[in-house]
Amino acid sequence: MLDEKVIIDTNIWASHALNYPEVVEYINELISNNAEFLMPTVVEMELLSHWEVETNPQVKAVKNHYIYDMTDKIVDVTSEIAQLAAQIRRKSKIKSNKKIKGPDAMIAVSAFIHNAKLISNNNKDFAWITFNFSYRGQPLSYVNPIKDTIAYASFIKSFELPTLPHAANTLQKNKKDT
Repeated sequence: MLDEKVIIDTNIWASHALNYPEVVEYINELISNNAEFLMPTVVEMELLSHWEVETNPQVKAVKNHYIYDMTDKIVDVTSEIAQLAAQIRRKSKIKSNKKIKGPDAMIAVSAFIHNAKLISNNNKDFAWITFNFSYRGQPLSYVNPIKDTIAYASFIKSFELPTLPHAANTLQKNKKDT
């Protein structure tokens, strides 16, 4: 039985592919706790939009690993998600003159509707949504596993994309196992 539903944002999958220790540890903990990994089609699109998917088989394999092996369920963007995302975007502009991108609003609403915890490194938008918007009386359940932003910024400057065997060995989850 799966204990918790989570949505992993694109930036966390990217940090995992770069083997960032806090992210690897956090995702491994989610796997150990038998979390159910949901992936909004927006995240699927973002993962596959990286230009190197077209030119580098290793990059494509890593992205496909996250989508097809790590994800328990792909969740579609519905009309309800689109309407609530539009509401978040309107409210953020009116209340704070803040521009939340459409894909981010749809990812947050997917977490709301599917009663999932959103895992992301986008404090700018998702913390705002957490404190300023609720769905059925509940705030967004949002976690950023990256605690040291200075160390993370330094790490990002020196990254190398790991090979697929590394990514596959780091995570032992397969959707067939659930």
